[in-house]
Amino acid sequence: MNYIEPTCAARSLGPANNLVNTFLSTILTFHCSLTTPDSWPPDYGETALKYGLNDYDFIVVGSGTAGSVVAGRLAENINHKVLLLEAGGDPPIESEIPGLVGATVGSEIDWKYPTKPNRLSCLALKNEYCTWNKGKVLGGSHSINGMAHLRGNSRDYDTWEQLGNPTWGWNSIQKYFQKTENFTGDNRFGAHGTSGPMNVEGYQSPKIDQYLIVQAAKELGYKEVDDFVAGNFLGFGKVYGTLKDGRRMSTAKAFLSKPKPNLHIIKHAMARKIQLSPGLKAEGVDFVYKGKHELKALARKEVIVSAGTIETPKLLMLSGIGPKMHLSSMNIPVRKDLPVGENLQDHIRAYLYLKLKYDEKLGLNSNFMDMFYSQWVHRNGPLGMAGLDVAGFIDTVGDGKYPDVQLIFGPIGNAKLFGFDYKSHIRESIIKQIDESDRFLAVSVVLLRPKSRGYLRLQSGEYERNPLIVTNDLMEDSDVMTIVRGINKLLEFENTPTFRGLKAEFLKVNLPECDLHGYKTIKYWQCYVRYMSSTIHHAVGTAKMGPRTDRTAVVDPELKVHGVEGLRVIDASIMPTEVSANINPAVIMLAEKGVDFVKNRWK
Repeated sequence: MNYIEPTCAARSLGPANNLVNTFLSTILTFHCSLTTPDSWPPDYGETALKYGLNDYDFIVVGSGTAGSVVAGRLAENINHKVLLLEAGGDPPIESEIPGLVGATVGSEIDWKYPTKPNRLSCLALKNEYCTWNKGKVLGGSHSINGMAHLRGNSRDYDTWEQLGNPTWGWNSIQKYFQKTENFTGDNRFGAHGTSGPMNVEGYQSPKIDQYLIVQAAKELGYKEVDDFVAGNFLGFGKVYGTLKDGRRMSTAKAFLSKPKPNLHIIKHAMARKIQLSPGLKAEGVDFVYKGKHELKALARKEVIVSAGTIETPKLLMLSGIGPKMHLSSMNIPVRKDLPVGENLQDHIRAYLYLKLKYDEKLGLNSNFMDMFYSQWVHRNGPLGMAGLDVAGFIDTVGDGKYPDVQLIFGPIGNAKLFGFDYKSHIRESIIKQIDESDRFLAVSVVLLRPKSRGYLRLQSGEYERNPLIVTNDLMEDSDVMTIVRGINKLLEFENTPTFRGLKAEFLKVNLPECDLHGYKTIKYWQCYVRYMSSTIHHAVGTAKMGPRTDRTAVVDPELKVHGVEGLRVIDASIMPTEVSANINPAVIMLAEKGVDFVKNRWK
């Protein structure tokens, strides 16, 4: 760490030193207050090493978006003894500040999963493949994501029900969204919860951005949406986030921050294998603590896997639950032949870059001391935004009721502050078009319901090794064309009175391979999408929910693993299909619903 030398050119008579000391003391006080020693629950690992582990009623693997909800809710019953295993540790200070959301990417709290290059997507990135950033920390990906709180479309959930999953339709699941929420915005529709543990509020971002984008959208005939809470929304409007007083509110903070005597949490614990009886009942979990201590925990009632779309299928397969031929090739004894790791889906996006000119300062062009002081002391200012404040949902073809593309407008400010992972010539072609005075927006054109399906496989029988992730992103040409239609809808903004008045201009990226097709032609944009695509980190589906008659399903509608007693999966991996929005609220919802299944079983 670098320290400031106290030597000055001139001595102080006293008052100047006092002012500086007061300022620094204030900053340090609020810096430390972001995370205090009691912000997070204690680690039970050392106690387990010293005294061993008694049996638990429930073992939950993973403290991510879903796992924190599951463990916290189960422990509300003092008679339930619960063990929660988390591969990471406590979130760092950076995760508390929305404006530093990118600082955790690639850090020690990020799994940094490489995906297999497919020559169909992510071609502008340095290695020509997308890295999947997932949280390896208490709270999981909810400790590193953009915190957007969007429920999705009613048709998404009605589709789940139509696939053979009763009680998963829109009318049945709305109460579980509300159960978690403590909504502090305008609840004029009465559709939000106001007494749950999860605070939901607006981002502290420049209101001028919201106004201008929504105004331009209205000029194109789109509706202004006051609150994306309805099940059939289309249009543009403000996005709320899981925040409290301008700071991140993860499910770990909401459900785990208050210690419970019947809930033990072991951090830095990597699950190796689920223990299965000869009769196929889950009896416990083998895990490694801090990379060297091998421990075993037993569950009297259930093992619940909430390790996420990547780690959940990996653990199931390491335990002998998965595709028979694949497990045999890994020399893993097959305990249950199920299509684990199949049905992998992700929201993929293409980035376009937009520059505007107007007087309102973005804030990221402001002095860093001003920004940090505002955030740490007053809990407001530009660091209170995560780059996601206004969004649009559009139907590029169809009945105008079911969006297939989401437009996310992210203010970046000074281009030099934006951490591109593009090849150097692409990065430079963007930056050189930006003046210091320009407002710079990155606009994501997000494919909401991909038809392409990928899969996940083990690369060895060792728990430490990442699985092979084959995304197959943009394998279906129809996925490319949906994004292209979305791009063309976005380009229409350039000709609105509002954007013309701002001298709005979409930047041309240096893509020689695409220029061969002629700028802005259909073939150009098809090429562009394959280059400028990237993940939005919404992977789902690798332990699909469905009835026993569905040969592609891993868990039943109560999230019990088919053919295995005492084992459930409760996380994003169970989603049969993507939802038409950011997935985090849907994961919280399914965790709340899943916990009710468990509670009802063990009344």
